[in-house]
Amino acid sequence: MNKKYSMILGAAIMSVFAIVIAYAALSATLTITTNKITQNALTWNVGFTTGTVNATAVGTSATGRTCGSATVAATSITVADTTLSKPGDGCIWKFTVKNTGGIAAKLSSIVPAEPSSTSCTKTNASSSAGAQMVCGNLTYSINSAASNSSGTTITKTGLTTGSTLAASTGSLDVYLVVQYTGTGLNGSAVTQSGGKFTFTYEQA
Repeated sequence: MNKKYSMILGAAIMSVFAIVIAYAALSATLTITTNKITQNALTWNVGFTTGTVNATAVGTSATGRTCGSATVAATSITVADTTLSKPGDGCIWKFTVKNTGGIAAKLSSIVPAEPSSTSCTKTNASSSAGAQMVCGNLTYSINSAASNSSGTTITKTGLTTGSTLAASTGSLDVYLVVQYTGTGLNGSAVTQSGGKFTFTYEQA
């Protein structure tokens, strides 16, 4: 009887070993090996062409109208004191945005900020419209084209978002237009100060 039990126990132990061996035989090891991965040295450099920009004056006469010059740094522009006093008076400044970096850049937004002294009706640039703000008698706008066609008429094309500047060589001319679009004269002097347009470029 003991011999029979020994044989049964031995058979059971062998079965357990067989199960363990079978389980071990199902394991697998997988490996992924990469070749060298290089990070090239690239630069991100989108900005204005620097210098001093004089404006084109628009209107029926120079009476009550002066267009200040613009001082252009790589990331900011400051327009000197300007006077627009009667319907049709306007000033046009032409600036150039250049991409001298190694990555293509896309214009993602242009957002106006109203002058500190007045409230305005503002429009952000979009894929179908340019950035603009109407502040009392004055209208400020950013355009991809602007010209003095005749008299007080300024032909404007709003600068829309989505345009791309190619790496290293891409450039875009942009026009700031400020025009007296009111129909009457002010009874007293009004000064609007600190109006802004903020451009944002992102990786294309």
